[in-house]
Amino acid sequence: MKKVNRSVNGQHPSGKADRGLQITGLVATYGKSVAVSSLDLEIAGSEFVTLLGPSGCGKTTTLRCVAGLHTPTGGEIRLGGRRVYGDSVNVPPNKRDINMVFQSYAVWPHMTTLENVMYGLRAQKMDRAKARRKARTMLELVGLGDFEKRHATDLSGGQQQRVALARALATEPGLVLMDEPLSNLDAQLRARMRDEVRQLQKSTGTTVLYVTHDQSEALSMSDRVVVMRQGVIQQIGDPWSLYHRPANGFVANFVGEANVARGTVTEVGERTFTVSLPSLGAGTVFDVAISASEQPPGTGQAVSIVFRPEWVSVADDEQEEAVSRAGRNEVRATLLSSEFLGSHFERTYRAGEHELRVQAVTGPTSLPRQAGSEQILLITPDNLTWFVPESSAGGSSTGGGAAAEGIRESPTVTMRG
Repeated sequence: MKKVNRSVNGQHPSGKADRGLQITGLVATYGKSVAVSSLDLEIAGSEFVTLLGPSGCGKTTTLRCVAGLHTPTGGEIRLGGRRVYGDSVNVPPNKRDINMVFQSYAVWPHMTTLENVMYGLRAQKMDRAKARRKARTMLELVGLGDFEKRHATDLSGGQQQRVALARALATEPGLVLMDEPLSNLDAQLRARMRDEVRQLQKSTGTTVLYVTHDQSEALSMSDRVVVMRQGVIQQIGDPWSLYHRPANGFVANFVGEANVARGTVTEVGERTFTVSLPSLGAGTVFDVAISASEQPPGTGQAVSIVFRPEWVSVADDEQEEAVSRAGRNEVRATLLSSEFLGSHFERTYRAGEHELRVQAVTGPTSLPRQAGSEQILLITPDNLTWFVPESSAGGSSTGGGAAAEGIRESPTVTMRG
């Protein structure tokens, strides 16, 4: 894919100033059903932001409100500082300086590839010769320079999606909306297109609001991810923060896979705090590392401890003999099942009241473990994160574990300090 100059000093490669998106207090309904509830979101120019969540969480409704395809019940939407919805203002979709890439590609089957990309340019009254030159440049950018005379029906799904991207970017809109544009592609092509879309966005400096339910797409492509549930933002952050510092149980389990256990803080030190976790087995105690940027919980406070399957190590025979009898940061568990996936085993263990998922990396000399065998699972203090359970938070901003910046308080959000 050909590269073009990226935005420099706040300027779009075209010379236009970068333009962001501001959504304030957005409410959207379908009849009596609330699809989006008091949503606030700000996107900077040239930023790639993804709305992530399960079906029915309100992400596509939010996108349609921004596009002008659905009229909100309340709130305000601004693009580049210009109000396009709110206070008796509702700018039509074709006047919002927004282009959209759909799941179904939506390329014109009766037009050639070149004519598809020229379509928006000609709609802007651009001279035909100039529109043709620009469309050819865009086709070169997406790697389809040799396909300009082909019709859409002669292209593969991935090629049609590139045509849709080229068409959306050709008019240099203030914002490009993408509604699950890769979901119709096979897994291998989808993985390749993720990288191509991201590189194209970086090259052109385009501001993108992307919608998906696929957490791998969100984590691999985005500058920031907005996790939604039942019309409410649960957490906003960069991919690393969402994965390593989830704000609540929903985020922990939706963004990847997580083991979550509830316990009580028994001691708070300078570098770690200690949690009693009887639900993982009698006497189970974890020391949890405290990062420099977080406020630790207080003694006696209920917290939920999170550890990802790949953060757990399984003690071998020699380690089991040498493991500390103090019992800290170890879980005695019974193996229920083990699935060999080449690079690792996907294992399920029973520990107290919990079924725990573990990724066990093994070598050529490792012996398979049998279901029913007892093992010791080890989790270091640095491989544990935490949040305050919603029933304990009372909607307040008590607790820590991740910086509060980017996490908005809501009826279902546990704030993290």
